[in-house]
Amino acid sequence: MRRLAALAVLLAFGASPASASSLDLTASYRMKAISYQNLDLSSDPSGRNNHSFIANDARLGMAVRRIPLQSRGGEDATLDVGLLLRAIGVAGSTLAATSPFDRVADCYPGADLTPFIENAYVRVNRLWSLPIEATFGRQSFKLGSGLLLDDDGAGLTGVSVRGELPWAGMKAEGFVFQDRRPLAAGPSSLGLFGASLDLPTEGTWQINHLFERDRADQIVYGCSYAGAPSTDGCLVSKALRSFTSVRYQLSYGPMVFEGEAALQKGSAVPTGSNASGNHITYNGNAQVVKMKWKQSLYKTGEGIARVSVARGSGDKPGTKTTDEAFFPSRGHRHNGLERSGFGEFFAATPYDAFGGNYSTSTASGLTRGASGLVVVGAGYTPPAYRGFNLDVDYYLFQAERIQSGSRTLGTEWDVRLRYPIRDQFSLALTTAYFKAGKVADPGSGVSRKYSFEVSGRF
Repeated sequence: MRRLAALAVLLAFGASPASASSLDLTASYRMKAISYQNLDLSSDPSGRNNHSFIANDARLGMAVRRIPLQSRGGEDATLDVGLLLRAIGVAGSTLAATSPFDRVADCYPGADLTPFIENAYVRVNRLWSLPIEATFGRQSFKLGSGLLLDDDGAGLTGVSVRGELPWAGMKAEGFVFQDRRPLAAGPSSLGLFGASLDLPTEGTWQINHLFERDRADQIVYGCSYAGAPSTDGCLVSKALRSFTSVRYQLSYGPMVFEGEAALQKGSAVPTGSNASGNHITYNGNAQVVKMKWKQSLYKTGEGIARVSVARGSGDKPGTKTTDEAFFPSRGHRHNGLERSGFGEFFAATPYDAFGGNYSTSTASGLTRGASGLVVVGAGYTPPAYRGFNLDVDYYLFQAERIQSGSRTLGTEWDVRLRYPIRDQFSLALTTAYFKAGKVADPGSGVSRKYSFEVSGRF
């Protein structure tokens, strides 16, 4: 199929005068043997929820680039046409329908190894012979660091426009996407639109703004008013949420720094027989800081130390119709059938985590009564030895708000041994040890994750 598709593209463009255009073919495959032990974070041997499987993640893409268009006195405008297929899943298994993997699978058009379209776009470079790039169709997209918005390899359908401004080297971007809400139980319509502005100084400042127009029927957890039809929270039929963040990046000698702070505002319309006159509001915030220090060591090579701190606000129990929990619908949290966040096992973001209570009583995956997350992490990578790299990381997880008792959700140790060969092939062996805190399990149960990964690309 790849040869036939490539031949079709070559025949379509080979006879045209677009001699400056080029055909790019890309392919990648990642196979990962994974074993999860005690996904329910329980000290009771009868309720551990263990899973072992081999996950597959394959991509095949092609793009025709630099197709000449018209010239208006400056550089020629060119056109790119791209198509990228992706398939994720576990062969011969219905794992994607099993909790908690079903929440991860809901982020993607398919999770049963059936290929879906991740990218299908046309991109105009130097539109009107100006430094403007416009992309139309299904495309990969990340806003800032991904704290507010990231397609996570599923693709988003819409329009994005990037361009250079004539002042101080600034760059601007605007976007409009139409998507679905991953956590919606039924049909949903999620409109995403916003903009970002980059200002280079000694580092780079970035201001991001995102609007979410959400028309899915959903529950705002922790909310209540007289006569509310749900005991878990308030039922709403549509919501408008806005997110604003400021991000700063700096690379100075051996030090790399990245920080982002975000605010969430908005409102939702409750539904039901007693909804008239009630109004639901959103008022959350989050912060993420990551630092990395590279240091040459005597006769052994370069070591890397890293520190990370993240916090997402939790809901205040006393504010019945205001939700203070920071929670963007499409923030970065997934990588295929695995979570992507702080920690290999718990994989926390400032707004949710893996494992534990994945019932309808909580959107974050935390135990009822706990909301928001605080993460502190530290790690070290010693100099490589004969091409092998060792990563060791430690994380402390706490709830930002809790009704009573300890805030500690758990602690985790991660150890990873990597063997990369250039950028095309790598082997990795990872183990994670997670000990639940009193919030997640009064018995402080222990959970583990083991994985062996092989990946290649060209």
